[in-house]
Amino acid sequence: MSILAAVDATNEHDSVVETGHSLASAYETTLSVLHVVSQDAFESRKETVERVSDVQGYSKSQRAEAAANVANEVVVGTLEDVNVETISTLGRIGEPDPSILDVATDIDARYIVIGGRKRSPTGKALFGSTTQSVLLEADRPVVTVISNEE
Repeated sequence: MSILAAVDATNEHDSVVETGHSLASAYETTLSVLHVVSQDAFESRKETVERVSDVQGYSKSQRAEAAANVANEVVVGTLEDVNVETISTLGRIGEPDPSILDVATDIDARYIVIGGRKRSPTGKALFGSTTQSVLLEADRPVVTVISNEE
């Protein structure tokens, strides 16, 4: 079993990774950090990724590797004093909700750690659609880390 932390790479310092690392340490298990990129988002970003020589563009494994590199950057930016070689970074291309749930099943995650944000002026926590879907559809515990940004 491991802990799965799903990141969206919008923060240099990610509380989801910190929380996932704390859980993994407490349960003496591995931490897997996942970044999922939608196909549309990948297409808009691919100009910044090194171009491969084939005419068809990027293979599925190359796209997943690029997403895993984003997860690795978030880990390195967040866990400065930790041996990041003991942390697995994963990348997927597709819709975030099913990808997170599929990876959680594949790695037999003990917990899924995912972010959410406060969105209303009164401070009521409303989850985004990905967070809400994972909370409702997961077959294992989900830890939600609420961001203070609105």
